[in-house]
Formats: sequence, structure tokens, C-alpha cells
Amino acid sequence: MRLKDVPQPFICTSIVDEGVKSTIRTMKTAEYRGADVFEVHLPLLGFPDQTELNRLQSATSRPIYATCRRDSFYRLLGTDNVVSLTDRERTDRLVSAVESGLAGIDVELDTFDCTPGPSSFTEQAIDEYASDPDTGLAEVTDDADAVAAQEALVDRVHDAGGDVVLSAHTYKHLTPETAVAIAERMTDRGADLCKLVGVDRTLEEGLDTLQAHLDLNESDCAPYALMAIGDPSRIIRPMSPMFGSAWVFAQPELVPGGFHSWPLVDNAREILRRVDWETVHQPHAE
Repeated sequence: MRLKDVPQPFICTSIVDEGVKSTIRTMKTAEYRGADVFEVHLPLLGFPDQTELNRLQSATSRPIYATCRRDSFYRLLGTDNVVSLTDRERTDRLVSAVESGLAGIDVELDTFDCTPGPSSFTEQAIDEYASDPDTGLAEVTDDADAVAAQEALVDRVHDAGGDVVLSAHTYKHLTPETAVAIAERMTDRGADLCKLVGVDRTLEEGLDTLQAHLDLNESDCAPYALMAIGDPSRIIRPMSPMFGSAWVFAQPELVPGGFHSWPLVDNAREILRRVDWETVHQPHAE
């Protein structure tokens, strides 16, 4: 099944286990609890060959898409297997994964023109970056050459039968206007799905993010997921599909060093099932 054809809203589990065997174990646990889609990290899988990718895909009937972040992300996770690749090398490996049968890729909106965020990923560093009026949006570029290369990458993935998630971890609070502008960039560059990550430091900013959901839902952008770093996101993330997000990231269990602001798969599923939200707002109705 194509990513864009998965009924929305859906639950996605991003798996950060190392190795195919451990990834399959976590994937099956998440699937049993209600996950609909899986994201895997090629470096954490050891850049699997066709045989290993076949083994991974045969373990589930759910779509699996790949990402290959820059090395700073994997240092954040504490893995010992950090591999430094150029953006061209990263994207070539992602395209190869789709050619080997995976459903698509997630790649940053600053690919081919890196626009880094905070110098480290501690809570203090992120807060300082988000609060500094002189810092710009991370992982967002409008460089003409980079945009052209991104559009060519999207075409390669589509030609291989996959879908593209364009993503931006901005490390800034996203106003509704800014969120819509980023999603429109992603859509114009050919994204099938848009992933936007901001920062919410207060409940007031969390409310602003909910308004951004409503504005995105009324815009002409591709199906999107909007989320934020920060404590208020613990409330906003699981309810975001009620306001228009096409999917929510969730984890099957809490593990040391994991993303504890993400809801558990069980909870994300039950919130959407037990709250009578579709009688009030139907952002995913056709």
C-alpha cells in the first residue's frame, strides 16, 4: 500500500532499534497494539541489503518507509554506528531502499543546503535557540539549486513507486501563518505528505499550534502532520488528528533515552476511538 493511500488519520511508529532483528521485534509489538505505518532508519539497520529488506518487509503487511538523517541525529540517539554521508549519498541510499520495495522516504526540507538548528539537542539549547529572535527556521531552505535537487529527488522516488514525506524540524515555535507557508513549500516541491515540527514552551503556544492545525486543514497543502517539541506537546500530539493531522507518531513502550513526549500506541489508538470528535470536526472526510 502507498503511504498516501493509508486511511487517515493513522498511527506511525518510528523505530530507532539497531539491527533488523530488533527492529522487527519492535515493529510487531507496535503493530499488535495498533500502529498502521512504520518508519525505519537506514543507518540503524546497518544499511540493509535486498535480502535483509525483504526480511523486514515480510514481517508486516503495513507500509514501511525509510529515513536517513544527518549524523548529528544519530549522535543524539547515542548509537555507536554513526556514519557521515553527504546529502547526495543519503538520498541515493533512500531511493535505493524504495527501489527495493519500501513504501517511501522522509527527507528534510533543507536537503542539499543544510540549515542547522541548535548546537546541541539539550532542553536548554533548544529553548535558547527557539527564544532567540536572531535564529531562523532550521531544516528549511529556499536556495534555488537545492529546491531543484529536491524536486528531482521527489521525481526519482515517484518513478520508483514510492511516496515522499518532506519534513522540517524547525526548532522554533510555528505560528499558523508560518506553518502554512512551510507546508505550501513542501507541497510545491512535490511532497505527498508534509511533516512539520516546531517548539511549544507554554500552553498558550500549544493553543497556537492547534489553530495552525485548523489553518493547515483548510489550506491546499498535502496531508500533513504538525507536532512540537516541549511539554505541552504531551497534550497536543495525541489529539492532533482531531484537528487535521494525517498521522500521529506513537511508540509501543517507553524505553530509556526514548522520545517520551510521544504517546504510547495504545493510548493514541484509544483516544481517537473513545472520544466523539468526528461529530464535531471531520478534517479527514472525503
